[in-house]
Amino acid sequence: MDEKRSLKKFISECPSFVCFFLACILMFFLYLILPQKEFSDMENRYLELRPKLSLAGLKDGSFMKSFDTYTDEQLPFRDPLIGVKSGMETLMLKKENNGIVKGKDGYLFEKILKPDQRLSRNEAAIKKFVSENERDFYIGIIPNSFEILNDRVPKGLPEISEKEYTDKFYGELSVLENVHTIDMYGALEKAAAGAFEGDDEQLYYRTDHHWTTEGAYRGYLEICKEMGLEPVNREVLSDGRIEGFFGTYYAKYKGHGIESDEIIYYNIPVKSYTVNDGEKKDGLYDFGRTGTYDKYAFFLHGNYGFSEIISDPSMSVRKINEDAEPESSYDKRDTLIIFKDSYANCLIPFLTFDYDRIIVMDMRYYGGSVKELLSEEKDADILLLYNFSHLNEDNNFYKLVNRGQ
Repeated sequence: MDEKRSLKKFISECPSFVCFFLACILMFFLYLILPQKEFSDMENRYLELRPKLSLAGLKDGSFMKSFDTYTDEQLPFRDPLIGVKSGMETLMLKKENNGIVKGKDGYLFEKILKPDQRLSRNEAAIKKFVSENERDFYIGIIPNSFEILNDRVPKGLPEISEKEYTDKFYGELSVLENVHTIDMYGALEKAAAGAFEGDDEQLYYRTDHHWTTEGAYRGYLEICKEMGLEPVNREVLSDGRIEGFFGTYYAKYKGHGIESDEIIYYNIPVKSYTVNDGEKKDGLYDFGRTGTYDKYAFFLHGNYGFSEIISDPSMSVRKINEDAEPESSYDKRDTLIIFKDSYANCLIPFLTFDYDRIIVMDMRYYGGSVKELLSEEKDADILLLYNFSHLNEDNNFYKLVNRGQ
């Protein structure tokens, strides 16, 4: 009886603590019973799923980082809560919401105030990866839009200098003779300044974090320059367009007065495209995605841990323009292994003109041994191509060196 009275007294005197305790229990069970969402239509991005416990993940801290992200991104009723917050920000006439800021000409930009602690850890994983393998590596870090489109960024917007961190990382890699860095920043900066023909090109989407296919082509030219490849002339390629694209920045911002983007792609045939365990895809593009919210997943049918492209043999012929006679056959290289994030998805089709075979690796979804793969592909060229934000925030670079060791 005394225990019951003590419990009632405690509940009556500490109602806030009791409510908080019950809420924690409720949230715990909701995390267990509610299905995980792999993709958020509202935010137009893939979400962190419940991470698997591993000794390597506990040792390097990646498990706890992934778990923190998981609890945030799988929060029960997350979408309604985001909608309410966005609506309140709009009513208050704010130009910033969920870390996204509206700039000139309808461009949206992400605020990145400081490097994540994962940046140094990810850079260390890459340095260990390339130093332990006696073969050439080509590495390109792609800047975010605010670094290149300075004239459209709101004045006084605090941002870190991605170029400064990238240059420092490139400098640390320069002591390794087998590593070749690719100046993506310089290529995009020149294009933005109108140094190339067609200075009205849109290098980044207004509403999304990715570069456009035009921006990717500028990156492709820089890759060809560094790797000694002969770039294809895109002027001789037929293109297609997808209207009504609202990307990840818009999904977070949810403000008014933002126009949709247009996705441009080039019709590039391939002999075959397979993903994961040999699942065949119909070409490089998923036209079923054009009617969905996640239109960028049109490129390469989205992201897969392992995929393989066998290029069309006829793509070895170069032409200066549509009316010119075909030049002599271009001696394409055999195999390229590209480690990448989603930024590379719209660039990879151009590389099919330079390689007979391309192996595409996304470490977020790959569970195999990188060491075994490289031992099987001893003569393949290797390219690491990542957006700065991915290098800064991702939790999966440890797989480059920890799997299969």
